Formats: sequence, structure tokens, C-alpha cells
Amino acid sequence: MTHQEKGREGSCVADNPVVLAVTDYVPLAAQVRYEALVDDLHQLFKAEHGFLSVDTVRYNQSHQMEYTVLSRWVDEAAAKKWRDNPRIKTVLRQIEDITGGAADMVVSSGFGLWFDHPQGGASVRTEPNLPPFWKRVVLSVIGVYPMLILLLELIGPHIGSLPRLLQDFILVVVLSALLTWPVMPWLSRLLKPWLMAK
Repeated sequence: MTHQEKGREGSCVADNPVVLAVTDYVPLAAQVRYEALVDDLHQLFKAEHGFLSVDTVRYNQSHQMEYTVLSRWVDEAAAKKWRDNPRIKTVLRQIEDITGGAADMVVSSGFGLWFDHPQGGASVRTEPNLPPFWKRVVLSVIGVYPMLILLLELIGPHIGSLPRLLQDFILVVVLSALLTWPVMPWLSRLLKPWLMAK
């Protein structure tokens, strides 16, 4: 299912936005400095043509922080063009001084975001290596159906008095959030041997 994204002015700008997933590994001592620089970077993104939104997922490890930044753009061209901005390049150099090199970076759209990507070193930019279509459909059903049944049982009684369209909207928002993180990434890692089998 595709949906239209709204731009900053409220006009429809993309039916299938591109997601740029960037992963950084940051020493705990540099966490505050890194997050300040990433905030600066995100402010610069907002001025870029084709920018839609950005979210950061943090994973605290014993010796470092792992950050996955998901920025959304109207198309692949927009997801690459921002790298030409000199101010953004300056901030990226400062970030790379902290992380020790270029980040893992993958451009994905549609189902591509759910799946792990080939490891080619921190400086490699690669397109997603997707499983066959039918396996992606099976994975989606495995992720969506149990979560939908669970949400209907847990949330249904609390929202049953609301209009049907509002009930559906609430379920879709909660389900989408849970699928984005952690359900689909976890399932894709768990089933990776089957998904990627030739």
C-alpha cells in the first residue's frame, strides 16, 4: 500500500518516499558532542529541497552508543543531493572525527527498509539486497497479523466507543509504529537465513 507524504507546506510531494538509513557507533564519552552535531545536521536537512522528516533510534551498549538515523526524502535524487551542501559537509566531517570514519549508509524505499543489508565496510554505500517478493509478503503477514490481533484485544475495548474511522486510524498508527521498530527489524534478522536463501 502506498500513501502520499505531506511537504512542509502541506502539499503532497511523494507517493513512496526514500528512506536514508545511517548507522553510527559513538564512544560513550563523545555522546553529548555527537548528539549536538546531529541536531545541527538535522536543522540543515530541513532547509534542503525534498526533505520530509528524520528520526533517530538509540541503542545503548556497554562501551558505545549505536545510532540509526532514518531521514525521509521525496525521491532518491533528494536523498543524495544534500551531500553537496558545504555546511552539511563541515558537520559530517566533525561527526566522522568522533565516529572514526564515514557512517554505514543505505538508501531504501518500500520494503527495503525492513531488511538487513550486506556488510561492506563503514564507507560503502549500497542498495538493499531484497529477498524475493513472495517472501517479503510472507514476512509482512507474519509481522502484521499477530500484532493486529493483539492490538484489537488490548486496545479495542478502550477505543470501542469511538467512531469506526477513528478506531481504525488509532490502530494503524500504533501498528505502524510497532512494525517500524522493533517488530519488522527483529523478524527480518530472525528469518534472515530463510529470506536470503537462494
